[in-house]
Amino acid sequence: MIKFLPSVLLILLAVSTVSGLQSGREAQDFQLKDSHGNGFSLSDFRGKVVLLEFFASFCGPCKPQLMELKDIRATYPQEQLVMISISFDPSIDTDERLISLSRNVSASWTFAKDTAGISDKYEIMIGPTIILIDKAGIIRNVHEGLTKSKVLMPEIDQLLAETPPPQDNSTAMNSLVGIMGIIIVIVILLRFARRRKSKPQKTREQRR
Repeated sequence: MIKFLPSVLLILLAVSTVSGLQSGREAQDFQLKDSHGNGFSLSDFRGKVVLLEFFASFCGPCKPQLMELKDIRATYPQEQLVMISISFDPSIDTDERLISLSRNVSASWTFAKDTAGISDKYEIMIGPTIILIDKAGIIRNVHEGLTKSKVLMPEIDQLLAETPPPQDNSTAMNSLVGIMGIIIVIVILLRFARRRKSKPQKTREQRR
């Protein structure tokens, strides 16, 4: 047991480091297709709480984790909580396999295979890993390994109770100001051109 203690400590240190790095960061946006071929992006769900699960069908703890997630899906409607299970081994978990798996557990949320290296971007090291993202798109909670629904639900309740931040309209406002400025410049140039065009006419009339 003592012989394996350094390896165990290294593993625990790596896990805690990954979790510490992820919590509080903005969740990286990604684009995937679900097991039925429908495309989606993480940014599509801004303003909602998102539960991301990274798993694989061959992972032992991942199977009971799906049952825990099933309890969560039954508690929170899709309008409040978006749930996405992403397989980090797309070579094994084909679309057909994911569809079969979701049917076997009566899972009514999105399943997708990681064809864009999302698990690498999120530094996933353990299956299952669950990431809770708040309405502003910030990673708030990270759970590695089998996590009970009774642990996740209070965290989800807290995120749902938070008021979503106001949308940043500064970009749209800056664009509008820029367009108005261009219109004003065009109007001034047109008036100046008309004045210059009318001056020679008056001069010719005076000569007559």
